[in-house]
Amino acid sequence: MHERRPHRIHPQRRSDFPVNANGAHENNDAPATANLNLKVFVSPTNPIGKTGLTFSPTTSSLIYGEREVVLVDAQYLKRDVADLADTIDALDRTLTTIFITHGHADHYFGIGELVQRFPGVRVVSTREVVADIAVHGAEQEEAFSAWFGDDLVMPTTPLEPLDEDGFTIEGHRLNVLPVDQADMSPVAALHVPQLDAVIAGDLAYNGIHQYLAATGPDEWVRWAASVDAVAALQPKIVVAGHRKPEASDHDGAAILANTREYLRDFTRLAAQVATAPELIEAMQARYPDHGNPATLMVSAQHAKSADVVDPARP
Repeated sequence: MHERRPHRIHPQRRSDFPVNANGAHENNDAPATANLNLKVFVSPTNPIGKTGLTFSPTTSSLIYGEREVVLVDAQYLKRDVADLADTIDALDRTLTTIFITHGHADHYFGIGELVQRFPGVRVVSTREVVADIAVHGAEQEEAFSAWFGDDLVMPTTPLEPLDEDGFTIEGHRLNVLPVDQADMSPVAALHVPQLDAVIAGDLAYNGIHQYLAATGPDEWVRWAASVDAVAALQPKIVVAGHRKPEASDHDGAAILANTREYLRDFTRLAAQVATAPELIEAMQARYPDHGNPATLMVSAQHAKSADVVDPARP
């Protein structure tokens, strides 16, 4: 496991902005530049080779103003990366920065294709995430290539480590939040104060079974504490790393609370039942509407075995 000291996330002042037609909050007093907007791209539930399993829908977030776009997370399959690039193109703005939340392939393997499509864009993350990708990227490539074959794109562009705890888009500050624990560690989230939004990566899930096969009970406690730290910001919008395509991002408190509750329910039920099938049945009864039961199956199998998979592996 990655062992890192917890980072304290300081609450930011909230604002009560109206919601515009794009689903973002507006601040009519914003100086000099236009208000920011938020658009969320969600991949479909993708089949994993011929296994009969599926991979959870993955989000990529577009934060944009009058002239510029910042992208958070870059997809991983050819058709989804191409669709994401078309979505960026349709905004008719300059993609300046791609921010990567963590080192799972589904969140960053598309960076090479996007850099080719949008020359000059920076690809950045925290020093911890960049270092983790350097160590575990080959393992990610091996695993995802076995699952997706030629449909997978490769991350041919290196990431740049950020020296500061944020960056700007058209004068608006975007705060980088290093996260102690999510479905892996290290992870980072992005706080957009003007939108009252947190782009949470895999710290949060929204209507999708959470991936718990790379962690164990100790990490689940830390994950819940990391959720609490982000909840202290009181974001109105939370974009989860994986969500149902039809789900809303606009009840941040509920999304974070559900993520925390799922962790606690899984921990409690895993301790109560004897087998993985019993754990799956109990969790499905508790969360009947959650998508991608394949994730639950894998998580339950690992919870009821002696193995906990390497957190660098999906």
